Amino acid sequence: MPTPGTPTDPTTEPTGLTALSAAWRRTRPPRTLLHLDSAAAGRSSWAVLDAVGAHLRREAERGGYVAALEASPVLDTARATVRTLLGWAPDEGVVAFVHSAEDALRQVLLRWPGDLPVTVAHPRGEYGPNLAVLAQLGVGTSVVDTPHRWDPEAFTASFARQRPDLVHLTWVGSHRGTVQPLADVVTACRAAGLPVVVDAAQAFGHVGTTGAAAADVVYGTSRKWLAGPRGVGFVAVRGDLADRTGPLEQTEANVAGRLGFAAALTQHVELGPTAVHAGLAQVGTATRHRLAAALEGTWEVVEDLDEPSATVTLRPLRPVDVAALRAALIADDGVVTTHLGPERAPLEMDGPALRVSGHLDTTAEDVDAMAAALLRRS
Repeated sequence: MPTPGTPTDPTTEPTGLTALSAAWRRTRPPRTLLHLDSAAAGRSSWAVLDAVGAHLRREAERGGYVAALEASPVLDTARATVRTLLGWAPDEGVVAFVHSAEDALRQVLLRWPGDLPVTVAHPRGEYGPNLAVLAQLGVGTSVVDTPHRWDPEAFTASFARQRPDLVHLTWVGSHRGTVQPLADVVTACRAAGLPVVVDAAQAFGHVGTTGAAAADVVYGTSRKWLAGPRGVGFVAVRGDLADRTGPLEQTEANVAGRLGFAAALTQHVELGPTAVHAGLAQVGTATRHRLAAALEGTWEVVEDLDEPSATVTLRPLRPVDVAALRAALIADDGVVTTHLGPERAPLEMDGPALRVSGHLDTTAEDVDAMAAALLRRS
């Protein structure tokens, strides 16, 4: 377990974070609960809500298909923004909007050139629902024997023992906020001649994602760190694979949600992706230090305290019904967190955990209030 250090106070961070915090807070409805659940679904801004509502009105006024056609330029700009955030060239590959990250993975596998992959290699910490998709489609898996923080050499050694058809990498886990060295592992995969599919659902809008520049497929979602609408995701495919997988975007879809996602992307760019990523890392570091100190002896922080992400995972040091605790925190204390059952990462988790994931507007007082509520129930 990391040793607690001196807590960093998010309310006294440098002016840049203070300005970002104010902008984030100012541009969305006031919260009615203490929301520390951005890794599940962020709080959408007025601009996102307005974009969704305006398009629904246009559908009523002009008809759904006419309104969708008229929205095409905005969606093309959003596709270009996704490419830029991934470090891709302006016209590189194909970016398609889908219903969710899970839908993206399913669509890519079902359209894999030739037939479904026979074997997909992945690290031990792979996201449980991704494993479920592979199992449902009858795709075999092989586990790369690497430490929790990936070791590129372990991937190379694994490929020498058993060569998979493709490699699937979840950049930042749902169960633990480690920012994995994706670019180095993608390089190892490319050296072995293996295609790489990246789940960026927890990374996109959260950490810098230009490290995906060499990946063949990257997919993600709108609703988490970008705080766009639910029910919208994206999948980006580059190189020869883009031509061979065929169309991935469904025409019968929630176009209003896609436009909400486009609005969230625009705001992310206006705030400055690098500044947002740095701000979220500061919030995560500050939160871990405060919680490690306040909860010592009852809960432990799983990540390194200075991990550059805003996802904070707490593991109970005594038996706790974490699902019931999470429900009580909402009902009685007005604090929203996430219960993490072992099914989130069934090959790596051996017990439940509580995830705390604030955003740019999270303050020291928020973290202290959450810690106090948790101590009352621990």
